[in-house]
Formats: sequence, C-alpha cells, structure tokens
Amino acid sequence: MEPQTHREQTRQLAEDLGWLEDHCRKNPDLSVHTAHLRLAAALTRNVIGPAVDGQPTKPLYVAVVGGAGAGKSTVVNFLAGAVVADANPQAGYTRHPSAFVPQAVRNAWPSYLGFLGPLHRLAEDKPAHLDEDVYQVKPLPIQENNPLDEFVIWDCPDMTTWASEHYVSRLMEVVALADVVVYVASDERYNDEVPTQFLHLLVKTGKAVVCCLTKMREADAPAMTEHFRAEILGKLPMPTGEIPPIPVVSIPNIPLVVRNTPLSPEAAQYRIPLLNQILALCPNADVTRTRTLNNAVLYLESAGEGLLNVARRDLSEYDNWRLLVNRGQEEFEDRYRQEYLAGEAFRRFDKTREQVMAMIELPGPGRIISSTLSILRMPYDYAREFVGKTLTRPPSSNLSESAVCAAGMSAWLDMIQAESLRRSATHPLWKQITHGIDAGLKTKAMDIFHQHLRELELKEADDLDQVARSVPEKLTQNPLLLNAIRVGAVSLDLITVGAIVWYTWVPSWYHFLLIPLGVSLTRHGLEAVIGATINAGRNRVRAKREALLREHLSGPVAQWLGDWPSSGGSALEKLQLILHRVPELIRTLTPIIRKPSPTIPAG
Repeated sequence: MEPQTHREQTRQLAEDLGWLEDHCRKNPDLSVHTAHLRLAAALTRNVIGPAVDGQPTKPLYVAVVGGAGAGKSTVVNFLAGAVVADANPQAGYTRHPSAFVPQAVRNAWPSYLGFLGPLHRLAEDKPAHLDEDVYQVKPLPIQENNPLDEFVIWDCPDMTTWASEHYVSRLMEVVALADVVVYVASDERYNDEVPTQFLHLLVKTGKAVVCCLTKMREADAPAMTEHFRAEILGKLPMPTGEIPPIPVVSIPNIPLVVRNTPLSPEAAQYRIPLLNQILALCPNADVTRTRTLNNAVLYLESAGEGLLNVARRDLSEYDNWRLLVNRGQEEFEDRYRQEYLAGEAFRRFDKTREQVMAMIELPGPGRIISSTLSILRMPYDYAREFVGKTLTRPPSSNLSESAVCAAGMSAWLDMIQAESLRRSATHPLWKQITHGIDAGLKTKAMDIFHQHLRELELKEADDLDQVARSVPEKLTQNPLLLNAIRVGAVSLDLITVGAIVWYTWVPSWYHFLLIPLGVSLTRHGLEAVIGATINAGRNRVRAKREALLREHLSGPVAQWLGDWPSSGGSALEKLQLILHRVPELIRTLTPIIRKPSPTIPAG
C-alpha cells in the first residue's frame, strides 16, 4: 500500500477519534471519556503520523506538566539551563504551549501535516497567557555541553478540568508528542484530583514519566517523596507498554536568586538529579522514539474497543428503538391475521370448486348418464340448499385488506409516537425521534406504506390466481387422472343404484326413493374430497399472505422506520460508521508502524 494511503488512513483515524470526543462532550454522561479520546487522537496525529510519514527520530521531546501553581516554570528553566519560561504567581497563567529549542536541533523542526493538530505556530513572541489555539517556538541560548541538546523542552498549560475545550486540549497535543513527561507537583496540591487523574492517563498510554516534587521545606523532602510514592505512584494503573519505574526528584523551596540561575553551583544539586533521570529514561534517540511509538500503537490497539465504548449507550438506545419498531410490526401482523385473514373466504376458490366439479362430468355421449344422475340428485340438492339457508347465518362482511392494513399502520405509528414521547427525556435519540415525528415522519411513513401496499396487492392477486388455477390445471395436464376420477365417480353412482335395486328386487314404490338419496350421498362424498383439496389451497394462500405481508409490506416499512434515526447524515449514522471504521484502521496501521526495539549500545 502506498505511503499516501497510510497518511490518509492516519488522518481519518485522528478525525474519527476527534469526532467521538466532540460527541462525548455534548453528552454530560459521556464527558468522562473526552480525555482518553482527545489523547488517542493526539497520539495518532503526533506519534503515529510522523512514523507513517518517515520523519527522523530527532529531536526528542520533553513536556513539563502540572497543576496550577505547581512550579512548572522553575522546572522548565532548570531543564533549559536558562530563565526562559514566564513565571507568574497567578494560577493558570500559562494558556498555550511554548517550545524551547536547543541549537543542535534547531533545523530539525517537524514539517509533517497534522503536527499538533489544531494548534498554529505563532510568528512572533507572545506572553504565555495568550488564550488561543497556538504554540510558539523559542530558541535556547547556546550552551556548551548541554545534556539535553537533542531535546525540545515544552512548557505546557496548567491542568484544570477535563471539560475544558481550550488550553487542556493544547496540553494534550504536546503530551501526546512527548517522549518523556516531567510531572510537577507541589507539596500543597500533589494529590489534587485532576492532576492525579492526568498522571494515571499518562501511565496508561505508556509515556515515560519523571515526577518532580516542589515547594516543600528541604527537611521534609524525603518524607514527602516516600508519601508520594505510596499514595500516588503506588495506586497507578498498569501501563499499556513497557516503561521503566517512575523516578521521583525534589526541588524544595529555594531562594529566587537560585531559581533564576539554573547553571549556578547552588542550583546544580537540584538540576543534575532531574537531568540524570531524564537521560536515564532516554538512552538514545532511536530507542526512545521507538518506545514512544510502540507504546502509542499498543495503547490504540489495546484501548481500541474501550475508546469505542462511548458509542455503546447511543447504539443500545438505537437497538431499543428498533425493538420498539419490531414490536409494532408484530402487532400490525397480528391485527392483519385476526381482522382480515381469519374472516377472509377467498371466494375465488368457490369458482375453482365449481370448475373442478364441472370437469369431472362425463363428456360426449357420457353426458346423458351424467345428466340423468344430476336429475336424480336434484331433490337432495334443493333440500340441502334450503336447510343450509335456514340454519346457517348469513356470512358477515369482512373488512377489506387495504382498510385493515391502513388501520394497523396508523396504530403502529401512534404507538411508537407515544412511546418515543414517553422516553424523550431519557436520551437525545428519543428527542430526535419525537421531533422527527412532529416534522412529518408519520406522513412520510404512510407514503412508503401505501407504496408497498400497492406492490403487495399486485403480488397477492397474481399469487391467488396462480394457486386457485393449480387444481384445474393439474387435472387438465393429466388426462389419465381426470378420466379416472370421471369413471370412478360415475361407477360409484351406478354401483350404488345397482346395489339398491339388487337388495330391493321386489321393491315397493317408496324404495325407489333410495336411488336419488344414494347417488346424492356418493356425490356429497366426492364434493367433500374435492372441497378438502380446494380448502388446502385456501390455507396455503392464507399462509402465503402472511409471508407476502412480511416480505413486501411490514418488513420494508419496519426496516425504513428502524433505519430512519441513522440515515440522512445523522449523528447516529456517523457513530455507526466510526464504530466499524476505527478498529479496522487501527488493525490496518498497527503492523505498518510497529518497530522492533533497537539494541542499546554498551557504555
């Protein structure tokens, strides 16, 4: 696959994760996931993207992070070996990130698309409290034997709250880029909730971390360090990748003159341990960048399904909507069975019965015999018809199929409207559905219903006619069977007449009345057999009608209603697409960007 395709896939993955983050921010119940999604998108842009683009491993990046007033500026100045960071007693003074670049890597500034996502580089020097989606790059003074000459040092905005849409997102971009993070915590606020949660998140992503405790009395530094290790580091989650243990260094309260002279002998006792810990975590550029890359890949790979859990509730509500639609479909089909099929006689089969009875009469000269037998059966036929009219209730008029279906569809839509209105306060999806119903969903659904109803009626007419013609057509196509039935029916009548005459060979006149009765009973039996065959066809049509209704009417309407919330470019449609695409993109990119760890040179 071409590198251009890989870059496009990386861009798509970052955009999808960013869309999920925005989706979570709009839903208070899902806002807890925004930090994970924001960092995952930033890792994709700033770690995965450069690897796909073939960027060099230098420079390395060290990001200094911490809560408001923790002393980050002092730590940045110690790392830089000069007073470069804006220090201010005002909490939250730093609003955008600043990069301090040594002379050795000044010409290696990243040039790939997507670097730091939405942040734009400032062309001129601005104060740190400028609250815009920007970053600035500042050169460090030239130093001899600078131990961090391959590192860009980032002074990051303060940690405030996960819900911030401004400088916390800027912080996430730089942290994702970093190869090592210096986590600064002061003695007053080292266990604040948000910075601690942020530290947990850093560990989950496999970032190399150095903890720096500040502002305590020097005599309290050992005790505070042990307490921090037990209470904060001891409760950290398992890292995603293989990272070394997190070291802890301390910078106690020191005079301002020492803080402003990072290269002085007085500052060296605090600065050198901090530098040594960073250099120990970063033995060389290739090893360090490979660890950053592989841990980012592992985080996306292992957390891929977890990152998508933000979509689960919306999709579960969507499943509830589809269940509601399916319930309405079942009620619609049950109403169709009870109000239409149960009372529908399908009179077309009466014509079929008459046609079959006419076919079994003897043709040609044999018609004389058939006519004679018909005359003998006439009294019985008249009597049966009279009794039937006297004792049988007249058939009740059955509602037409279209009327039953239209009433069922109206009830279906009324049910889902009432249920959606009842649930509208529980989730935005139901509110969207309620607004859609008010905006004409029912009218559009009825239009689709009538369209499919016309198709159903055409299909049913063809099917009914085909089944009704099947028995006469089979007899017509099988002359042997038809002639056998004809001969058998007449033979049975003649045998019946012969038997009556034989057993009453000296009959009285009233014995002759048995002959019409006998031939009528034989014909009645034959009619019963033919009627059972015709009724079997009726039952097949009833069963087929249910299948046709489901296939051509209730099924398509239910499908349209079920898909409606996820169609037309809705958020749910996008959510479904991302739910499928994000894991697939992660699986596709993982083998391309994962690298074997280089061997650390001896000495």
